[in-house]
Amino acid sequence: MNNFEEYYNGQFRKDILTFFSKIPERSKHTFENKNVFTVQYQSLTKDFDYLDFLAEENKAYFGVALFFTVLIDQVCYTYYQDHYYKFERLTCYPKFVGNSPSTDRTNLNPRDIFGAINYSRDKEKMFNTENVKFWNAFNKAKPVMETETMDFFKNYLSDIDGHEFWQRCEQEFPFHP
Repeated sequence: MNNFEEYYNGQFRKDILTFFSKIPERSKHTFENKNVFTVQYQSLTKDFDYLDFLAEENKAYFGVALFFTVLIDQVCYTYYQDHYYKFERLTCYPKFVGNSPSTDRTNLNPRDIFGAINYSRDKEKMFNTENVKFWNAFNKAKPVMETETMDFFKNYLSDIDGHEFWQRCEQEFPFHP
């Protein structure tokens, strides 16, 4: 798939559901609220086969789409707490968390999603399997996600300035030109 917008608005929803169907129940709801989905760092790594259902060319799109989903959720929570409850009800975006009981309720930086997808504790898997390259997918995704974000706030949470919100997101980008 060469078009991030098509992937994000169609296939990503299917892929995230497939991903959640593969991970253990205890890993997808580490918060007290079982309506909140969590993605543990380890579930994205090469140590598990949870992402093996993805075509190789879609792994970069999946990682980038997950990054933006988590980032937008975290930006809303951090800067717009008065609106977060409504935002969370409308989006049901997953949280990206650690692995252990002491960190599985702690939100990790969404940038770590890219490292997680390319990581393995097994040296052979780490160094002998191809890493996913995110740069091109990320650059294709930026304008799409900016438009999606602006439209979301215009249509559903108009009290939040979408342009200001997006600027806060940009401050967290891992890849800059």
